[in-house]
Amino acid sequence: MKKLKLQKLLSLLITLLLVTTLISCAAESNGMSDSYYPDASGKNEEMGGITSDGSTSGTPNGDELYERKIIRTVNMSCETKSFDAATDHILTTLAAYSGYVEASSVSGTGYRESGYNSSARHATYTLRVPAENLDAYLAALRDDEGIRVIKQSSASNEITGAYYDITTRIATLEIERDSLQQMLAGFTDYSDIQAMLSVQERLYNVIEEIESLKTQLKIYDNRVDLSTIELSLSEVFTYTEAATPTFGERVGEAFRESWTDFGKGCQNFAVGFIESFPTLLVIAVILAVVLMIVLNVIRRIKKKRMSNESPKE
Repeated sequence: MKKLKLQKLLSLLITLLLVTTLISCAAESNGMSDSYYPDASGKNEEMGGITSDGSTSGTPNGDELYERKIIRTVNMSCETKSFDAATDHILTTLAAYSGYVEASSVSGTGYRESGYNSSARHATYTLRVPAENLDAYLAALRDDEGIRVIKQSSASNEITGAYYDITTRIATLEIERDSLQQMLAGFTDYSDIQAMLSVQERLYNVIEEIESLKTQLKIYDNRVDLSTIELSLSEVFTYTEAATPTFGERVGEAFRESWTDFGKGCQNFAVGFIESFPTLLVIAVILAVVLMIVLNVIRRIKKKRMSNESPKE
């Protein structure tokens, strides 16, 4: 009978512990899902993102009132056997897509069949293209058979937060400017000339800061509206063959990627552990209490059994 009561007590405690654990794990799972994977793609829409083709998704901080500001930059290394035709194609196509040359340089005299002064020509361009025409212009360069793209990289720098911080600062300063102008216009007692000069000095500083911030906005607008292409073109006799990675290079790359994945896994584990620490602490306390109760019950049963089994005088 006593054993049956003990078994019922232990079963009740274990059931209570399991229910508490399941509820805590379910709540934690829902919280992680809501925080990290709000959509099927695994991206947090609240923070916005840049897709592989350079387009944008979402809005900063989930606020649809803000237009995202993204500066796109492309770096290209190209080769050609027909230098004059290639440079002409680069510039005429650029004009067709409403772009312009911001800076350029050409070096070398060109290959000659004879003579000691011949040298390959090399050109570098800084090109500005409307952001909406960037991808089309890059595709047009690749379609030309006389230009071979050896290497290309691109970057997208989002400045949305900084841009709208400046607009907010300008609005605040303009309010202060209007107030200072009203104060300055209200001075009629020239006996307090020092106060008037202080207000005037502050007004000039505010106006100067407003103009500086507006200039910064214009620079941002220019960089956002017109993407930048850093292009280098080299004249060659034969095109550079694409290098095939050796076995050692492949092994080294796989080793680096494995360590990168390991590091990311450790970071994810640490973040998950910190987030679930309060739940784990509660579970640990419950386990400790249950263990103490069970040990106390077992100790009492053993003590009572020993007292019953002791010989009576």
